[in-house]
Amino acid sequence: MSIGPKHRRRNSILIGGMSAAVALSFAATTASAAPTPAPAANNAKCAPSEGITASTIKLGFFSPKTGPAASNFAGGEQAARLRVAQENAKGGINGRKIELIGYDDQANAATQLTVANKALDSDHIFGLVITSANDAAFPTFKAQNVPVTGFNVLAMATDRNTFSVTGPTAPTIISTSVLERLKQAGVTDVALIAHNSPSAAAGMINNSKALPPSGTGLKQALLITDEPQGAHDATSTALRIKNAGANGAYMSMFVDGVVSIAQALKQQGVNLKGAVGAGLIDPALIAKAAGPLEGMIGTTYGTIPAGVPGASGMRTYINGMKAAGLNPYGATAPIAFAATDLMIHGLKLAGKCPTRASFVDSLRKVTKYNAAGMMPQSISFQPGVTPMGDPAKCSWYVVIKNGVPVPDAKATCGKLVDTTTGKVVG
Repeated sequence: MSIGPKHRRRNSILIGGMSAAVALSFAATTASAAPTPAPAANNAKCAPSEGITASTIKLGFFSPKTGPAASNFAGGEQAARLRVAQENAKGGINGRKIELIGYDDQANAATQLTVANKALDSDHIFGLVITSANDAAFPTFKAQNVPVTGFNVLAMATDRNTFSVTGPTAPTIISTSVLERLKQAGVTDVALIAHNSPSAAAGMINNSKALPPSGTGLKQALLITDEPQGAHDATSTALRIKNAGANGAYMSMFVDGVVSIAQALKQQGVNLKGAVGAGLIDPALIAKAAGPLEGMIGTTYGTIPAGVPGASGMRTYINGMKAAGLNPYGATAPIAFAATDLMIHGLKLAGKCPTRASFVDSLRKVTKYNAAGMMPQSISFQPGVTPMGDPAKCSWYVVIKNGVPVPDAKATCGKLVDTTTGKVVG
């Protein structure tokens, strides 16, 4: 069965049978998303702060709801709203309820700048949670010291106001975790493939540069950093992998693209010893794609995968999503939930009269953050390997067995390599 670019997963939307009360928590508008604020007498003494009142905190959530990236990021905003609803149900933060406004940035630079100006100048948000394949608005956020939490954006290694729930994606620092996992699968010659977003392309170039000092013995057979984010010629890419003599692949791209290349490789009779697909964790998607994904290695966007024994944080997240009638297994939803948790954590640290400055200053002191056990390792936001903290060294993989994603027994941890010098720095 073929899954083309027009195929879109629909299993991340609200399903029937949800109670009116739960549905209200996830409504798209600010007015319906925010419960009635609780009284907060002491907060009236706080000096004015952007996005903060005595009873509310206004936050934004950026993701592509339309455009070629939409299906890959489906479910992220719903997961973020779930985390907000959980916190509001406990009374909010220091008596303030959180209002979350969703924005569609289309993973497009011009659109992201437009909605960023609306969020800051018209809606006056305090801070932002973002899961997107674009980072055009980050200079704007930096200029106004807007707190931003999310994942896998290059600015999160350089801008003090930004915080990656997975650790900063440094421009020249890369973990060799995925290379170690491919070596475990028996790969010797690897094809490295990324779609043409800045973060994905830069990360794959870093993986290429890290091959010699990684100590894995892997050789590069092919490097592609401009695979289209939407419709693309998967057969052409599969033939390039075949002709390059690769016996393994790492694909950092949208899940639809990973599936289509896996199907094209099958059609070309190519059997790789190991192939890693970023975001390939959703059991429903895997079941639909069937045979071509068998034996592939999938990875989340940074969280522990579902099904790991003892991962209480993931169980709490999954149970909450299911109770709300949402799909917990999409690629983006877990990391969006965790990134929202990080924003809430920072707000709690910022004090009873939070400001953007107090949020940033307080969260920069944190050395052990793991989203209540959702991450395979704790993250530090203090200066370390980069000025904004240490990139994550560990990832937790799954293997597709009989059409089901089965988690590895443990996370795979690599080395941190500085690709400008070729030295191991962590």
